[in-house]
Amino acid sequence: MNRKYFGDTRDLFKFDLVRHLMKSLPDLAGFAFVPMLTENSTREEKKSRTKTDLEHAVRSGKAGSQNQKLREQLSRLQEISGDREYLSGVSDYFSGEKILIDICGDEPFTHAGRDSYLGSVFSSFPKKALIFFDPDTGLADAKADKRHLLMQEIRQIHNRMDQSSVLMIYQHFPRVSHDGFVKKRCKELEKLTGSCPLTITDNEVIFFLMAKNPKLAARLKDTLECYADTYPALYAYCADTGSSRLR
Repeated sequence: MNRKYFGDTRDLFKFDLVRHLMKSLPDLAGFAFVPMLTENSTREEKKSRTKTDLEHAVRSGKAGSQNQKLREQLSRLQEISGDREYLSGVSDYFSGEKILIDICGDEPFTHAGRDSYLGSVFSSFPKKALIFFDPDTGLADAKADKRHLLMQEIRQIHNRMDQSSVLMIYQHFPRVSHDGFVKKRCKELEKLTGSCPLTITDNEVIFFLMAKNPKLAARLKDTLECYADTYPALYAYCADTGSSRLR
């Protein structure tokens, strides 16, 4: 992720969704956050007002907008430019929600150093956890840079994940048909890992989620559909059944 998006409406969606999953799936012992923060830029990064206007998010019913406590914390995080301070603020929020959080890989993420970065994450890989990888842009299988998590890296991550964990991955939509992209990417992920992906999206960003255990995957599906019912703009899709809910 990129610091110019600290505390924006995408954070509102992602962290409210994480909270919902952790509260709804009590068998998960903790939340493992892999932020994949991109390295410092030589130019000042400007934040988009439309992405940081949390009051507009409330008026338009964006995902997470009902979570006042999170909105207040994100307003504070919008004023932060340092990575450590931001991650500390995220940690404080989840600690306040009585959710055990472990931030894995808090150093800057670079394309050249991706093997070293993932190696540090794998060295103490969490168990019985919601494991959230948050690349700046999302998944890529070609022309990748520091903004991406590689498709072959998903296989490595999935192989290390235990039967009691859930994998969650952030993806910003490319400029293609959203419906076609979701179905295509889900097929690729299922072929790559053997697990059927679940997704939830607000038509701006999408989260791919996978669980190895079929019973856990079924509970995860129900949990995502419940969350999608909360906000009119959300769309949940199950690659296995093709079922979805669009409001």
